[in-house]
This record gives sequence, structure tokens and C-alpha cells, in this order.
Amino acid sequence: MEMYRRTFAEINLDHLQHNIQVLQRSFPQVPFLCPMVKANAYGHGDVQLARFLETLGIRHVGVCLIEEGLLLRNFGVKAEILVFRGFDREGAEKILQYNMTPVVTSWEQIDYLEAAATSPVGIHLKFDTGMNRLGFRPEEAQKLFDRLWQNKKIRLKALVTHLFNGEDAVDPQGLSAEQLRALHKVSELFKPFDIFCHALNSAGILSAMLLKDQGIPADHPLFLQNWGLRPGLLIYGYNPLVQKNFGDLKPVMSLKSHVATYRQLRVGETVSYGGTWKAKRESVIAVVPIGYADGYHRILSNQSSVLFAGQRVPLVGNICMDYLMLDVTDVVQGQDLKQFKDQEVTLFGYGSDGTFLSPEELAAQARTITWEMLTSVGERVPRVYTGAAAGFISEEVGG
Repeated sequence: MEMYRRTFAEINLDHLQHNIQVLQRSFPQVPFLCPMVKANAYGHGDVQLARFLETLGIRHVGVCLIEEGLLLRNFGVKAEILVFRGFDREGAEKILQYNMTPVVTSWEQIDYLEAAATSPVGIHLKFDTGMNRLGFRPEEAQKLFDRLWQNKKIRLKALVTHLFNGEDAVDPQGLSAEQLRALHKVSELFKPFDIFCHALNSAGILSAMLLKDQGIPADHPLFLQNWGLRPGLLIYGYNPLVQKNFGDLKPVMSLKSHVATYRQLRVGETVSYGGTWKAKRESVIAVVPIGYADGYHRILSNQSSVLFAGQRVPLVGNICMDYLMLDVTDVVQGQDLKQFKDQEVTLFGYGSDGTFLSPEELAAQARTITWEMLTSVGERVPRVYTGAAAGFISEEVGG
């Protein structure tokens, strides 16, 4: 891969494999394991990760957009691709043409599929149990049963819901428990279809793992049935249960750049647009070629720190579209700057010495969430794949 600007996202496939194996060991009999690779695999590279996941025995992957599914198919991904976003008649035709599986959320979508199908098409049916975004109401279950039972065009394979507050899934009286009970009740009606249900996102999955370790009674809603799994954030190495420790996940992405040049400032000189940072001493400023156009949020200006030569240094001045600046005075003071030429900088993830800076910390500083920090890493940032399986990733596959 040619890089004229050494700014890149390092994707550790060994860590991804580890996180998948954590799931596989914890849920050996799960009927459905569908890693979510939507939004460019949470910023990690959807084509590359989907292809790699197939080598780990993964048979389903989830996307939001039809366009995302088409990209995977066009690059040879053979796994079953679930499309979670709604679709019109044209979208239904494209889903069927490329052998993808629609998650159906409206009556119109059933009409579109019946009109487009030339042979039976398998679907997953989504019920809205509280998210109030997409899906059928539970009270529509009987009418749906009647529409789909012995339908010559459509084969119901699974029922779906979405936990909107999965962080409370450990609580048998919480909102997630209420949602799971609602879907379980609906699934009883659909038993003649021989379906399964998937409902557990990353927070729900980790909650179930914690409860298993604690020996919670089997009548907890998390264990009403063998729920299918749709992991997102956790396969990329992060725990959404911020109040509960789960140390067995390994972060997959590290965002890195290097120092392009150094500026030596006198007392009173300022840095970047607006002059929001002023040197209180003679200072050495490192200029790094990454900015908000690459997904490093401008709100982090004068707030965050990065890893430079194994040490944290503060980001100073306003983040630019293409650059940001660091005060490295304390690290380089009294030393020859030549030894820090092209010094690697880690914006989040693992530094070359193993030091770790979490995007969760940056998310808190930016008043956002870890998901956004990962998915914000822009398309012009190359993904560089590392680990024992890195050779599997074709250099010809775009990032």
C-alpha cells in the first residue's frame, strides 16, 4: 500500500479473532451469530473484515444499507448478509438479485418482496418492543402469522428485536428484560414456523456472559430461549457496560500518524486558528498530519492528549482540517530534535511500546460515544492490517 502521508488506522486481526473466539466459547450452541459490519465495520474496513470473519467460520454478517451488502458481494463475500434497513420495490429486487436476507419491518416490504420474488425468499421479521424506530408492533403478530403461514413467496426464518437500553439487561425487571419477554411471547405464536430469535447486542451479550458466571437462575429473561447474537462494539474490543468490568476483550484499531515537522515557539506565541493556545514558556510544537477531515473531532482541541515517544503529550490549539499540533516540550527538552524525526504518534489505541490510549477516553472528552469515535475515522485514512492473518487481506481490496 502506497502512503505519502503516514497517517493510518492499524487493524489487528489477531485481536479481532480473539474477540470472536471469546463469543464462540461462551455461546457454543448459539443458533445465530451475526457480527455487525455496517458503517465500514465500525470504521475497521467492511470488506476486509467480512472476508476475514468468513475464515473464522462466521456464516452471517449484518449491514444497514443495501449498498453495503452489494459492496461485500462484489468483493466475493459469500456469507449470508442481513440487511437491516428498510427498502422499496427496487431495493427488494436488488436484495433478491444478490442473495441477501432482508430484515422486514413493514407491511409494504412484504408486498415488495412478494411482487419481486420468483422463488421463495427467506426473511427475518422485526418487532418493535420499545425502540420505537422500526418494526411491527407485537399486537400485529397474529395478522403477520396469517399473512406468512403457507405463503408461497416468503419463508419466515427468524424474529428480531432491538434492545434500546441493553446496559440494563442484567436487571430482570429492567427495560431490556421487558423487551425480551415481549419478543419471547410473540415467538410462541410463531413456533409452527420453526424459527429462532435474535435480540442480543453487545451489551446484552456481555450481560448474559456476566450472569452465566454468577449462576443466575435460568428463568432470567436473558435465558428465556437461546437468543441469537448480533455483536457490534464488542468484537472491535470494547465493553459498552461501562459500570461493569470485562477485561477479556482486545481493542482492534489503533489510529496513528507521525510528526511532519517541529516549530519552536517563544513565550507569548500562539498556535493554530484563532490563537486559542499561547506559549507560557519556550515550547516545542509537533505538527501532525491528521485533522478533523480524518475523523479526529475538532471539539477535542486543547483537551485531548496523544502518545508521543511512549508518553502522553497535550494537543494544543484548534484542530485543523488536515493537521493538529502537540506540545512535546517536556519530552524533547534538552535533546536533539533529530532523534525525534518522523516520530510516530498514536491518537488512540496501542503505541509501538504497547502503551494504550482508549477512544473511550476521547469520546468522553468529545461528549460523544466510543461508536462515533471509531466510525468517524475517515475514508482517506488507509487501513493497515496486522497480525498472523494479515497476509489474507488483499492489497487490492479498498479500505
